[in-house]
Amino acid sequence: MATSRAAAMSNAPARTSTITIRETNLDDVEEILHHRRQMFSDMGHPEAVLDPIVRSCRPYMQRYLADGSYRGWFAIAPDGRVAAGVGLLITPLVSGPLAPDNVNRAYLLNVYTYPEFRKRGLARALTQKAIDYCRSQEFKVLWLHASKYGRPIYESMGFEATNEMRLIID
Repeated sequence: MATSRAAAMSNAPARTSTITIRETNLDDVEEILHHRRQMFSDMGHPEAVLDPIVRSCRPYMQRYLADGSYRGWFAIAPDGRVAAGVGLLITPLVSGPLAPDNVNRAYLLNVYTYPEFRKRGLARALTQKAIDYCRSQEFKVLWLHASKYGRPIYESMGFEATNEMRLIID
């Protein structure tokens, strides 16, 4: 179900079987935030943290969509419903061995498919759309934090575990 490279690099909606893939815009903030909430809910995070996540993300998502540092795509079902989504947050990168000449990298996030549309390759098609966009922009690094559900998809697409670490500061 992967889209063609030409379609991935254009703003025109791409077709994946009977699903249309279109780029997100500022009018899609609430749907993107809903995906983010559902993604964390599906991963088992407590309900008590989900609404605060949405509230705190809303102004950032509005700003990032408006200034182009967030790029996203939705898979649209034939009946017009959003079936799945994916996003990229484009961030500055201090040059290093993997990208000595590139000052941006992309972070893949908000990958979510509604339950009734799962197991149809939508997450893979949308992730490929994001990869194609990154390639067209000559980004050298695309990174993500994978859930146990997404890890097999990402590994099959060539993503590799890294030595990244984190510290939770209380």
